[in-house]
Amino acid sequence: MLKSNAVEAAKENERGLVDIETLKKTQENLVSSLEETLRIQAEGRAKRRQAESELVAMEEQLKQKLLELRR
Repeated sequence: MLKSNAVEAAKENERGLVDIETLKKTQENLVSSLEETLRIQAEGRAKRRQAESELVAMEEQLKQKLLELRR
């Protein structure tokens, strides 16, 4: 009984270290997820700006072509 109590006490004492390591890993994963999310959002914004510019150019081309055809 003394042995099992000592072993259980030692396990409980070491549990705090495992929990800290788990928390560190969880935090690393969270930070990584946030960074990746921000990167993806920035890429999306850039692609939307590029698409918007291309749409404006296409609209201008269409207007010019329609004006040419009316002459």
